[in-house]
Amino acid sequence: MHKLLIASLALFTSSVFAEPSYQYSNIAQRYGKHALSEAKLTELKMQAECLVGIKKLNFKRKDSFDPIAEWTSFRTRSLLEQYSPCETLVMLELAQKQLRAIASK
Repeated sequence: MHKLLIASLALFTSSVFAEPSYQYSNIAQRYGKHALSEAKLTELKMQAECLVGIKKLNFKRKDSFDPIAEWTSFRTRSLLEQYSPCETLVMLELAQKQLRAIASK
């Protein structure tokens, strides 16, 4: 009986003091009906990929200086304050394309 009490107490305390997982999928499971819809999750995943696209656009090479990427990188924060990541990515891609065309003339 004593061993059973100690084992159940150890199991209880380990579950009480275990740190919960803070990944979205685990949080959504804990809050079930309040989780984001599949459509909203898909939209957010797209926005996340656009953030990665912005990073790749602005930070292409570490060993050389790219003044055009530096220029768009400097403006990225203010654009992200006003627009979604995907809208910002479209504007930055177009700006870099046009700036590179001007620079090559």
